[in-house]
Amino acid sequence: MGVPERDRLPALADASAVFGAAGWLAVVLAGVFGPIRDIVALAMLVLVPLALRLADTPRRDGTRSGWYRAAVVGQPVAAVAGVVSLTLPAGTTATLVAVPWALATVLVAGFGAWRLLGRGPWPVEELAVDAGLLYIVVGGVALLFDRSGTALVFEPLIVTLTIVHFHYAGSALPVLAGLAGRDAPGGYRGRLLRATTGIVVIGPGIIGIGITAAALDLPFAAVVEFAGVAAFTVAVAVFSLSVLVGVVPRRENGAQRLLLGVASVAVTVSMGFAVLYGLARATGGTYLGINAASFDLMVTYHGQLNAYAFALPALVGWRLAIPGTRSRQPGVAFSRLHGGWRIGPEFLDRRGMTTDAAVTGMVTTVDEYARAGFDPDAVAPAVTRFYEHSGSYELSVDPAWDTPWRTLAALYRPLAVRVGQLSVPRQAIGGDAVLRGRVVGVDTGEGRADQRAWIRSNADRVDDARRMTYVGVYDRSVADDTAFLRVAFPLPGGNLTGLLRLENGGSDGDGLVLSSFPTPGNADDAGLYLVVGGVGLRLPLNERLVVVPDGDGVHATHRVEALGLRLFTLTYGIQPTDESLMLGPTAQ
Repeated sequence: MGVPERDRLPALADASAVFGAAGWLAVVLAGVFGPIRDIVALAMLVLVPLALRLADTPRRDGTRSGWYRAAVVGQPVAAVAGVVSLTLPAGTTATLVAVPWALATVLVAGFGAWRLLGRGPWPVEELAVDAGLLYIVVGGVALLFDRSGTALVFEPLIVTLTIVHFHYAGSALPVLAGLAGRDAPGGYRGRLLRATTGIVVIGPGIIGIGITAAALDLPFAAVVEFAGVAAFTVAVAVFSLSVLVGVVPRRENGAQRLLLGVASVAVTVSMGFAVLYGLARATGGTYLGINAASFDLMVTYHGQLNAYAFALPALVGWRLAIPGTRSRQPGVAFSRLHGGWRIGPEFLDRRGMTTDAAVTGMVTTVDEYARAGFDPDAVAPAVTRFYEHSGSYELSVDPAWDTPWRTLAALYRPLAVRVGQLSVPRQAIGGDAVLRGRVVGVDTGEGRADQRAWIRSNADRVDDARRMTYVGVYDRSVADDTAFLRVAFPLPGGNLTGLLRLENGGSDGDGLVLSSFPTPGNADDAGLYLVVGGVGLRLPLNERLVVVPDGDGVHATHRVEALGLRLFTLTYGIQPTDESLMLGPTAQ
């Protein structure tokens, strides 16, 4: 039997690493290169395909990103071209031969961006894998400069070492940190591992900035460079010891434990040499025989340790048994709904998407969202009536913007009012300006059952700063036995989609919470996404809407955050316009 089609790309990455290793050994035994270029060739031929295999991220249907497909398929030929370019004297020919490898690193970085943008920067171990895939493009660009003989403001040797740095410390190390983080222990060891992983993610960039500042002879550049190197190398050493103590003993495969243990010890020793060399460069002193001129020594004890005793055994070790991720799989089904420059309350009617389906609320019934963690029976009847009969309520709104977002809202709101969508107010909306809504059946042509739109607006009665319109299309999305309320707000060229988890809440426990906040490890689909052409970008935004009973109506608090910082809170007073909804849960 052949390899199933959906598994052929990972198998190709494995095969590329195996055949690349054979080719690399032949190059080394032939003495084609010196120690630095041997290290670069190892990365191109062996380490990058291993990293691609370890970072494999299939969608829920088993398909892969086009970026991943192109990177895996193109890597073998590009690696051979990259190695050949190293045999040529610097110049036009060498540069042209190096172009395929530079393009391959762009594809790898594109795959990293695809992972990151679709998932968001959570959890930190997956962010580390993303960073390793993204940083490698710097190494690819540095190869072009090196092969062209262009050094810019740097010494030629620095350009060559940049190739090494961003294939190893910038790429292999973060990927390995992410894999270790997937199997992090609990308690303080796990927290230490995650904290140092964060430094591994940003460290290569900081070091690059420090080296650039030194090359430009900026004030205090040497101090900044040393501080960056010291912080990074100490973090890597602490991280590696945490892996040695907290992760390696947890692995069941004996060969894997051996390889990861050797790698952890090797990189800790290697980082010690890096700190001493950085200190020598910053102060001009000599420490344990290492000074600013100890370049050959650093190649032997730092570069070769990192390549042969850390990166290679660690990548091979993790390949023996790849830890699973706690993050959700990509492949969320998004709506392709999109608008033009004008949305407004009549948008769906203009597009011919409304139907005569008998729908009354955001949901058909709250009961269909029951799961472990959400008990519909605990929700107050008044709250349930609001969700199931949303079109029969009017809403007053009292906004509270945080500084400095209130100033930015002054720029955002005129555009939102003009477009007629998501026009978050800056002042209280009440009295004759209350929002009134309707719920209508919708068919967006995507085969989604039971779609409906809740359209709330005061645009037919208000033509001043209180004008407000929301047009949202609602349906039910299920993933891993959890039902989410999916709402898509059409925007020019795309839509803003919220995948919202229903939870019990409120001070008395009888309220209903809609939350986009991810579960630990970003393990479910909840989130806010900017969707264009059916492709979703996970935004660094989150919202939490808490609805609690309040007499015949309900009271709601809607908080929106960006990266944990509050943007605004909307407080709603929501009252029924249909008297039958004031008579109790049976008057439906």
